[in-house]
Amino acid sequence: AVSISAGVAAITSAVPALYSHRVLLAIIFLVLVTIINLRGVRESGTIFAVPTYFFIFSMMLLIITGIYQVLTGTLAAQNPIVQAGFPAVSIFVLLRAFSSGCSALTGVEAISNGVPAFREPESENAVKTLKWMALILAVLFVGITYLSFAAKIVPTEQETVVSQLARTILGSGPLYFI
Repeated sequence: AVSISAGVAAITSAVPALYSHRVLLAIIFLVLVTIINLRGVRESGTIFAVPTYFFIFSMMLLIITGIYQVLTGTLAAQNPIVQAGFPAVSIFVLLRAFSSGCSALTGVEAISNGVPAFREPESENAVKTLKWMALILAVLFVGITYLSFAAKIVPTEQETVVSQLARTILGSGPLYFI
């Protein structure tokens, strides 16, 4: 559900006309993922591998291009809306941050639940997969955070930070939609 919500947010950021249909889109994708998962862990893993690798390589392209633009001084920084003051951090903000962090751990749970689907030796392959996942997560998190700071991107309700970052770094052409 977390991944589906993030995917729908990405789609509605790229195509704002779909923003009012985000709940319906999430339900459609949830049903689609459920149907695919009914095929079994190994088969659904194979089906989801292509979009997963596509996402990773696309994000790496975005980060590498963004870092190149920072180093060459060609990154066009946004003009963020500056508020007069920031509200105090409440317990609800801290709880939301905690829940967002916990949702990032769902991949760890998915790997640990899917150990029997790994090839022999299952446990060694699962450990390798977890290490790669941690490395990819760290690179994506640090890269997106650094570039968002460098480009002065601020979160908005209607467009994701990654969408704003991609538009700033890659423009509004085909690479933005990828």
